Amino acid sequence: MNEELKKPNWFTYLLFSEVFAILVIIDQFTKFVITQSMAYQGMRPIIDDFLSFHYVRNTGSAFSMFADKSWGITMLSIISMIALAVMLFLAYFVLYKFRSRRLSIILLFLSAGTLGNLIDRVRLDYVIDFIRFDFGSYTFPIFNVADIYVTCSCILLAICLIFSNKLIPEIPFNDKKESDDSDEDSVNHEGEEDS
Repeated sequence: MNEELKKPNWFTYLLFSEVFAILVIIDQFTKFVITQSMAYQGMRPIIDDFLSFHYVRNTGSAFSMFADKSWGITMLSIISMIALAVMLFLAYFVLYKFRSRRLSIILLFLSAGTLGNLIDRVRLDYVIDFIRFDFGSYTFPIFNVADIYVTCSCILLAICLIFSNKLIPEIPFNDKKESDDSDEDSVNHEGEEDS
């Protein structure tokens, strides 16, 4: 039997929940280490003129959108909470209904990234960012581990939706019994027409 189609048991759900928790802990731990080891706006080169740790506080969303709005952090927190609830539901629904462990893992990474930044917004009113890439005179927007989860999972999700029918099967709108009944009706009607 195909591993993807095996029915998940309680251990699978427990394992997925642990993966989700570990991802969130890793994100929060890296932010804790940065805040304890660096001053705000502090910078520590890792690879000269390319990669560095630069501790900043992002009061907006990705790329600091809404950072200058007083209502921005509240609106982003509410949107994040709703998105988190939807994504977690989908992660376990996909696992239960379609038995797709790979798609569920992608949704768990997306959920973990959302929760990681949501914890910061609720607890601190800003998100801790610290990973900085410089490409000559251009500096890529500073980000964190949760942003990596979100970005990578969105890319993988798009690939799955576009290229892999196995991961996103068609949702059956009619159950088997209803479809069998409709098949029998069509056969009966054809028989009546022939006679």
